[in-house]
Amino acid sequence: MSWLNFASPGLAVAAGVATTIPVAIHLLMRRRRKSVEWAAMDLLREALRRVERKRRVERWLLLAVRCLLVVCAGLAIAAPFLGSNIATTRVARTLVIVVDDSASANERLSSGTAFERSITIARTAISELVPGDRVSVVLSSRAAISSREAASLDHQGAVRRLTGLAATETSGDLSAALEVATAILGHEESNGTQREVLICSGFRAGFVGALTPLQKLSTSETPVIVRATTEPIADGMNLRISAVDIDRIAGSGTGSPVVVRVVVTRDRGDGALRTTIRVNGPTLTAPIERAIELNAGERERAVSVALTERPKNPSATVRRAVVASISVDAQPVDDSRATVLASTDRLRVVVVDRRTFEANGAIDRLPAGDWIARALAPSDPALIDVAMTDPAALDSRSIATADTIVIAQPQLVSVQQWTSLNAFVTRGGVVVVLPTAGEQIQAWTGQFANAFAVPWKISLEARDLPAPLALATEQPGASYFAALSGELTQLSPTVEVFRTLAVDASMDPGATQLSLQSGAPFVLSWRPVNARGTVLLFTSAIELSWTTLPLKPLMVPLWQELVAEGRRRASAAQVVVVGTQPNVDRAGIIELRPVAADGDAMPGVHSIAVGPGGRTATAIDHAGMLEMVDGSGHVQGMMAAVIDDGASSVAIIEHDRLRNWLATTGETEWVGPETDNTQHTAATAMAPRQSSGIAPALLVIAVLLAVIEAFLARRFSYAVGIAAPNTTHKYGPRVVNGGL
Repeated sequence: MSWLNFASPGLAVAAGVATTIPVAIHLLMRRRRKSVEWAAMDLLREALRRVERKRRVERWLLLAVRCLLVVCAGLAIAAPFLGSNIATTRVARTLVIVVDDSASANERLSSGTAFERSITIARTAISELVPGDRVSVVLSSRAAISSREAASLDHQGAVRRLTGLAATETSGDLSAALEVATAILGHEESNGTQREVLICSGFRAGFVGALTPLQKLSTSETPVIVRATTEPIADGMNLRISAVDIDRIAGSGTGSPVVVRVVVTRDRGDGALRTTIRVNGPTLTAPIERAIELNAGERERAVSVALTERPKNPSATVRRAVVASISVDAQPVDDSRATVLASTDRLRVVVVDRRTFEANGAIDRLPAGDWIARALAPSDPALIDVAMTDPAALDSRSIATADTIVIAQPQLVSVQQWTSLNAFVTRGGVVVVLPTAGEQIQAWTGQFANAFAVPWKISLEARDLPAPLALATEQPGASYFAALSGELTQLSPTVEVFRTLAVDASMDPGATQLSLQSGAPFVLSWRPVNARGTVLLFTSAIELSWTTLPLKPLMVPLWQELVAEGRRRASAAQVVVVGTQPNVDRAGIIELRPVAADGDAMPGVHSIAVGPGGRTATAIDHAGMLEMVDGSGHVQGMMAAVIDDGASSVAIIEHDRLRNWLATTGETEWVGPETDNTQHTAATAMAPRQSSGIAPALLVIAVLLAVIEAFLARRFSYAVGIAAPNTTHKYGPRVVNGGL
């Protein structure tokens, strides 16, 4: 009986011993007769020979029935100890279930969500296990914190772990999850078992990412069976808000309206779509709605919404943030996006330059500081406040009041001042550094590089160009000056440069914001680690001996956009990605408190503690707005948490691509199939062995055998009843079995 495998070898031995009991009784209880020869013996022997063969067959038949009765009764009793099933194979299994709980698993299906579908399949797979099998559950977005210990024999514990779970708003990492699965399957307690991995997912674009190759799980020494659930049937089209940008006029003051530009992107489907964009925030007088339509095949559409805010007051200023949302569709978590509004206060720029009186009104002798001040405040009244400061007077007080600081004499800045400037950039300020106009050797470059940890190689000496170079007509499209892209095409070629400071930024490809015709950088930008602000470096001094820029029309929009973009980027730096542990750069903040789109509190939603160093104690787990609260309970600013652009995508991936991708793990089986109502029966189809409950049948057979045994025992006994003592036959006393 190779198909039968007992949970305990001792139980099998006991069953064998029990089966021999009827045989032993039969042999031991046979009558031992003493032969006595007498006259009629020959006649009796002749009679016995005629019936002996028949009785021998009857005795063996009765013995066989009794032995079979013991076997069936023993199997019926042992069945519960074998998991109520006697399987076609009893090789123990170690099953690791990888559940996709990433942002894409929030996709709505006809019968729930993709995550609920995965949980149902996982539970069914666990219910198919029998005692002796091991199981472990790994969550794709939380693989880094998953246990790598041996899989558990506690099947109900695994089911309890699945209870109450919800999909996250972060990206999943199948590669990391399979690494954990490999560690679990490699545990010594899994030796000798059939190793299996079941991946429960909808396999949408947000989960599979770039389809980077996965590690191979199966080897000749340790084969692993890999199974994956088929993709669910998509239910409708999907739009997502991919960006919320703030349009504003630099230095326009508190009375200027704020305009947000909401970009809606099609994530799935090609037909015509119509939805409504709703913008709300703590400082808005009322939510604002705008209808938006995407034509068939159109992938993206943007709409601008002018905001109406309440009259300014100190408490409202620090809560300036908005949430843009659209109508709920197939993927709810990408239907809203928050951002922090840039301050409407007048921009203040501090220009650090030593004042001289050598120019005497001659335009060709104006220093860089004067050219920059004129560009930032070309009219009266000026929209931007500009303050001229001598390098020696640059202190923490003047730095604290500025939005942008322009260093036109960097050779006069001390080490302590560079340190203060670095702290200013960390808080969200912009520092612009120009070469020293009157010197060939730029000795300040080392201190500058050390203060901001820039990855560039800056020359110590300025060089004169053999021939003047104009600014390139085509500038980086996503540069710091992207808002001027339309003007740069016309205005850049008119600017000529005679002298530059050579900078090698090859280690930082995105550093160049404006370039010369030769490809050499003219303006570079750098954001230090954990800083909200930006550092900008011009490779040419803003003086006529270096460049014609001060005399060209590009000068004014270039510098005004420079300081305005700095404020916008400082606000945008308060937008963090869900799943990260951001650093809060404001002193005294002890918690981040989630609030609703209108700024109201969210009961039941926990706050996130902020440590003394400004780092949050845990990762941010939900998108939306968060208030930065200090130790006194006062709000000091807002932070916006957004979902990674690709993590929530429910775009459908071709099955052939998925099959080839998962094939890198080894031979993979896809289990299903899916139907329109998505009855989750995939786990039943994936069972590698079929089993059936036979304990009731065995019990019935044992009862029938007992009845047959009783009947045959009586039938084959040939016993004759003994008459009562006083009973007599009409021909005399009754003789029983030949007795007298």
